[in-house]
Amino acid sequence: MPQKMKNTSVKRGQPKSSGSVPTDQPVMKKKKVFKDESFPRGGSVKTQEIKDQSSLQEVANPDAQLFKEVEEEHMSLQSKKKKREEAKKAKFLQKPKMPSLVDSLPEAHLLTRQILAPGMLILGCVKEVHEYSLSISLPNNLTGTVALTQISPAYTEQLQRLSQMSEEDLMSEDTEVADLPTLFKIGMIVTCKILSVQNSKQSGVKVKLSLNPQDINKDLTPEGLHNGMAVFGSISSVEDRGYVVDLGIKGVKAFMKSLDAEKYVQLHNEGFPLRVGQPVTCALKVGEDRMERAVGETRTINVTIDPSEVATAQIKDAMEVKFNCLAPGMKVATRVMKVCENGGVVVKFLSFKGSVPVTHLSIKTPHKGNQMMARILYIQPTTKSVVLTTLPHIVDYSGAPVKTSLTQYDKGDIIEDARVLYTDHKRGAYLKIQDGVTALASLKSLSDEKVTDLKAQFKRDSIHRCRVLGVDLMDNVVHVGMKKSLFSKSFVSLKSLHPGDLFECEVVELKDKGVIVKSGHISGIIPKMHLADIPLKMPEKRFIPGKKVKCRVLKNDLSKKSLVLTAKRSLVNTQLPLLTDLSQLEAGLQTEGYVIKTYSKGVLVGFYANVKGFVPKKELSTEEIAHPEKVFYTGQVVKCRVLSWNLDKGTVTLSFKSDDWKQHGSKLANVPEDFQIGKSVDCKVTEKRKTGLDVVLKPSGVSAFLPRIHLSDSLATCDLMLEVTDVGSVLKNCVYFSRSNVLILSKRKSIVDYCRENAVVTNVTDLKDGMLIPGTVKSIHSRFGIFVELPSGLVGLAPNRFVSDRQWQKAKEQYHIGQAVIARILQSNRDDNKCLVSLRMQECYQGNTEVDLVEDYLMALDKIEDQKSRFPPGIKIGGVYKASLVGRSDDKMIYKLADSGISVSCPLDLMDEEDETDNNNSLEVAVLNFNVKDNCVSVVAKRDIVKAIKGKSKAKGKVNQKVEGKALMVCDEVTVVILQGQLEGQLAHVPTRKHLNDVLSPTFSTGQDVMIFVKKVVNGHIVGVPNYPMSRTKHQSVEGLDIEDGKFNLDPGNVVEGRLQKLKKRSGILVNLVGGAKGVVCLTDLYDEYQNDPLSKFHQGQHLKCYVIDLGPKQTYQLSLRRSRVFNDKSDVKDPEVLGVKSLKVGQELRGYIVKKTSSDLLVRIGRDVFGTIDGADFSHIDRRTKRLLFNAKIVISTKVIGLDGDKVHLKFLSYKEEESGRKAIKRQHSVESVNSEEELKPKPGVKSKDKQKTEETQESTQKRRKKVADKNNSDKKQSNELSNEPTSGSQNSTDELPRLKIDYAFSWDADLTLPPTENMENSSDESDSEETQKKTKKSKKDMTKEEIMLFEFEKRQLEGSVRPEKTEDFDRMVLQSPDSSLVWIRYMAHHLESSEIEKAQAVAERALKTISFREEQERLNVWVAYLNLENMYGTPAQLQKVLERAVQQNEPLSVYQQLVNIYVKSGKLEEAEQLYNKMVKKHSANKSVWLGFGDFFFRNGRVESARKLLQRSLNSLEKRDHVDTISKFAQMEFKYGEAERGKTMFENILVNYPRRTDLWSVYIDMVVKSGDLEGARLLFERVINLQMAMKKMKFFFKKFLDFEEKHGDELSVAAVKQKAQEYVDSH
Repeated sequence: MPQKMKNTSVKRGQPKSSGSVPTDQPVMKKKKVFKDESFPRGGSVKTQEIKDQSSLQEVANPDAQLFKEVEEEHMSLQSKKKKREEAKKAKFLQKPKMPSLVDSLPEAHLLTRQILAPGMLILGCVKEVHEYSLSISLPNNLTGTVALTQISPAYTEQLQRLSQMSEEDLMSEDTEVADLPTLFKIGMIVTCKILSVQNSKQSGVKVKLSLNPQDINKDLTPEGLHNGMAVFGSISSVEDRGYVVDLGIKGVKAFMKSLDAEKYVQLHNEGFPLRVGQPVTCALKVGEDRMERAVGETRTINVTIDPSEVATAQIKDAMEVKFNCLAPGMKVATRVMKVCENGGVVVKFLSFKGSVPVTHLSIKTPHKGNQMMARILYIQPTTKSVVLTTLPHIVDYSGAPVKTSLTQYDKGDIIEDARVLYTDHKRGAYLKIQDGVTALASLKSLSDEKVTDLKAQFKRDSIHRCRVLGVDLMDNVVHVGMKKSLFSKSFVSLKSLHPGDLFECEVVELKDKGVIVKSGHISGIIPKMHLADIPLKMPEKRFIPGKKVKCRVLKNDLSKKSLVLTAKRSLVNTQLPLLTDLSQLEAGLQTEGYVIKTYSKGVLVGFYANVKGFVPKKELSTEEIAHPEKVFYTGQVVKCRVLSWNLDKGTVTLSFKSDDWKQHGSKLANVPEDFQIGKSVDCKVTEKRKTGLDVVLKPSGVSAFLPRIHLSDSLATCDLMLEVTDVGSVLKNCVYFSRSNVLILSKRKSIVDYCRENAVVTNVTDLKDGMLIPGTVKSIHSRFGIFVELPSGLVGLAPNRFVSDRQWQKAKEQYHIGQAVIARILQSNRDDNKCLVSLRMQECYQGNTEVDLVEDYLMALDKIEDQKSRFPPGIKIGGVYKASLVGRSDDKMIYKLADSGISVSCPLDLMDEEDETDNNNSLEVAVLNFNVKDNCVSVVAKRDIVKAIKGKSKAKGKVNQKVEGKALMVCDEVTVVILQGQLEGQLAHVPTRKHLNDVLSPTFSTGQDVMIFVKKVVNGHIVGVPNYPMSRTKHQSVEGLDIEDGKFNLDPGNVVEGRLQKLKKRSGILVNLVGGAKGVVCLTDLYDEYQNDPLSKFHQGQHLKCYVIDLGPKQTYQLSLRRSRVFNDKSDVKDPEVLGVKSLKVGQELRGYIVKKTSSDLLVRIGRDVFGTIDGADFSHIDRRTKRLLFNAKIVISTKVIGLDGDKVHLKFLSYKEEESGRKAIKRQHSVESVNSEEELKPKPGVKSKDKQKTEETQESTQKRRKKVADKNNSDKKQSNELSNEPTSGSQNSTDELPRLKIDYAFSWDADLTLPPTENMENSSDESDSEETQKKTKKSKKDMTKEEIMLFEFEKRQLEGSVRPEKTEDFDRMVLQSPDSSLVWIRYMAHHLESSEIEKAQAVAERALKTISFREEQERLNVWVAYLNLENMYGTPAQLQKVLERAVQQNEPLSVYQQLVNIYVKSGKLEEAEQLYNKMVKKHSANKSVWLGFGDFFFRNGRVESARKLLQRSLNSLEKRDHVDTISKFAQMEFKYGEAERGKTMFENILVNYPRRTDLWSVYIDMVVKSGDLEGARLLFERVINLQMAMKKMKFFFKKFLDFEEKHGDELSVAAVKQKAQEYVDSH
């Protein structure tokens, strides 16, 4: 076997021979392979060839037959090896050779529709800006659309808030949402992301794009950002010092300073600040390696949109940018690697390869190795290929809209001489037209016939005629056509269409907003309201695609390229003049328009080109139209007549009245056959409006209207009923109220009951004096009275004196239009078809109180409970639920119910005191009311009340049952009462007022004891009538006050009756005066001798006799209950009144109450408006229980004045008053005072102390002053609070012109205006000259008649200002004499206000502003301030805003704002003041005084935390040079109103950086001294005298130190300071 293997082995590579196989060959150690035909090993074997070959071998070599088997096996093996080698060789030959770098580069292809794919990033240019979308021009003449919601997240959020706002909010608030034309300009280059690509045969390809930075830059990472990169972003918010930019990069916030945006704003944004949603191309300002540290955390980077920096922003090779950080719009440097056959090039940039298509090459003949600047055009997401552009207008883009000469061409323009540049067999012919602009004629638009030879037919430099088909801003070419058929079409451009032009078009598509039409290349829209003269129910039947329509142009906005049309036949075929511009207006011009919107006060009419006009209600028709929304509908074509217009404001007043056409509303409404005013009828609701319900009568089907104000006798319940009434509901027991152009129904109980029991009077002639008829307040006239609408449309007038029993002016303010009233007929005039009525209680109230109003209220609440969409099921009136604290406000606490999670509010009056300060409070509350308007629930949280409600009695209330209770919640119409006795814990609802006409103050106060009589039980609710404690009828009066005819006197010095409304701990009591006014009694005005627990002897509802001191802020009277005031009995005055700080002396002993505790000091009330501070350390020896009583103003304390600093009084605690076994004991505080000092304080017998003498002198002077005031008040007419008192002048000579009035920032109407002395004022020492002058005057008077002397004296006194003019003629004479004196004009205004002539006062202000010279800026400002004060007191917020806008335009805005904010503060309008301050700090953020004023406002109103936050805001806005002064001022405010320790810390922090600022040290020391910390002040003096400062500064501090020790120290301390000063002088 081994031998055989040796012989049969074959050497690899040995050639075959015909002889025998040699046996001496070396043996191959290879495994023997046996062939088995049944089991082939693979590969194809040619059996026939093998057989032939073997047979030949047998003939040549017979010996080989011996080794046939082995030889065949060997041959098979060799054949397989050979075939394997050949296969490998063939496979190797088929593989391409190793490619070179150039051969592997991609081709530069043009962008086609097939390449577009979702997720693709691409650069585009804004082509068209529409109202709700953008049209973006993409490369290669492609177009995409951006929806309104794909701009940015911040802009989308603004739109969502805008959509949720009501129409009232939109009218009253500045929404600050910019429209698309404001944000985007045509030619602006933006980076887009493709959202979807839709291909259709009809409309072609539709590409939806997104500009959201979060979509575009989501692949960018913080570490991939480098300095100088250009990144696309969007403005996210506008801040005080710049803008927050949304880059869409996770973990990165971008901020742009105002300075970095200023150049762009001025050059390219018309000077207006950037708006939220505005796109920006930013250049990053990132420090070295800064973003590498930002991994894993959010960091803020700075960006800029300065055009020069954006244009040069470039990615450099050294930045090592990754591929996923590339984005379209980034600028890079490229090098040509290959020139493709199609004309494009392959380039290398950074470490990547890209291509530039031929259409985006700026070089005509590029060569390999050329270097070019380029921007990334688009990136294909699937192939990761990058396409760039080198066109100059894109490469050099600086963020501003591209301005090229292409914009001068419009569709349809004909170009006569276009020269062929070259041809492209794939694209068409390129031509050169005017101004070097390149045009492209595509293959399809070259000729009407087939083009066989492009180069031959369109030779280079040949001239052709073409027509513009469009403009491609991205490729920078104009698309043209050269077909002859194009020239035969009539092209109409948007520029050639004007508002009012007729326009024939073809219907394209019907959408929700209207019909899309087209004529040639121009598209337009016919809004839904303009499809026909009347609303179409099925517009698709009339507007079929392809149908020809004749329209008229309403509006043509070239900037948005939007065309709005109307298809109303009345407007298309009108013969009247078309109103397209305000310049066409003429008085009496008749034209046609359409109704845009109806209001309760009139109708808004639209014309062409956005011209609008308003038709007041009185001009709607010759017939009265009470409900314009029922007579006119949106889109209605109306004929009108021009009455007046104001070009400055752009307002036009119109009228529908004319004899040339039929009047609107002249046709009476259709009624059923059995119609009769007052008849009951059922109806079904068909539509719900804000003003009422559209209904259909059953069973007649006649349409009618049920106004909102006729749903109930209560306006609040009317809103509830309208809310809970759904379309399809059936309303029963309605009555016919009136019939005119609209059939009006009523569901008021007062009217329904009246119509059921009485025959309704439908004619004035049937009215009888004394009849009581329910009606509705129709209008309120300041001069005449209140007009009341009665059933059947009759109108009665309630003159002013018949509006109320008393205070008719205040009563008129309480009435509202639409309010239900009961009117008594006084007189009817048959000739004039008018009647006079009375609304006075004495004539309309018959002694019975109806509960129908409460019943309606409860029924509405029950329906609200059933509406699970508003409140979770299970929440019911009277239910008890667990709640947790959420927040608090000034007057209530906000909780959240544990089970349902809804918010509930609890007034502080309905809470326990300990719960007010417990921040983590979780407690049980009981539901009292549902507030539908605020979607909130009102609850009570007092534990005893909740416990009573939780364990309420199960007894049922019986009719006429008498039950005691306590008022919990008082609303305008209904009061909620918790019952006691047999029905303990149950809730009852009673009418707040006894009659519909009782419109003065509410009858009850929270917590007041009430006795009620059960009248009804409605669905488990007890309805009752209270036993009203005080009657308001004519036949009852209050002791000591005659109110029979509504007369009462609240002048200072009078005694009036009142009823205690509320007890306020630490401050006093609130009183309701008989006349409906409010008053407050301070703690120090309750007794002549202060008592412990001063409020314990008072209770709510208690009758009081009050002494009127003065009218305070917020129209609240300051009152006194002191016996010395009320009864003029001063025998037992032990605690005299402290009238002011000036009346106090150091060392004087006073008593008072502690009303507030701070961290270190206590605030003590020692007078009505006088407070003092005590160091809290003086109470360290007192036990906690006594401290609690002391700090809650329940114990009287004795103090001594130790310092007076301006308005601040520093006190020292001496003792407190304590009750022990029925006698009074005094506990003295153990002090370190010497015995001598105590003896000095004791008064010597028989000698009055100085303090006592001064106190008596003060009392005498006070009484004399009070007597003078009383005499003056009795002799002069009482002026209103808003008017300035008459200034007094000394012995002044008459002058030709009165002196000017100087008003500082603290001017108010309450201040006395005094005349400054004139220049020629006589000296008091020149008595002889004065006597001679008087003699001359007397001599000259002898020659005058009596009348001439009186006239001379009168005019002299007027000129001197010593006599106040009394008539209008007198004031007219004065303003002629002194036309530029603001003082005279303000007096003139005050004169009219005394007579309640508000309009005349306003007219005087307008006249003053026109008369005073424009050079007298201060005088004009004074009048503006008075005008603002006038509108603030008597006008509406809208009127005040208008005056403010004018004042800001004509004066320095900041001065006006500061004056107005002071007016707000003095009038108690703190919320408005805060809003104005917020506006000021935004507009004048660099002004230090604005921030300081805002901070002082917060501190003075106790909002310390808000002031501290404001300081941080101010430092972010102010320049660094103002930081020190600002912090110093806020530190001083901390000392005055906040925490002294915090103020010290602030000063210390400043002095660390500025140790040699003497002004800071001086202020710091002064504030510490004023705070009473004498030891702290000494330490500061020691520190400052040891500093290294100039000799002059050190002298100042040593002198200040010495003065301090002389005042507060002793002889030793004074000597020590002198010694230190001497040592300093010796050492220097």
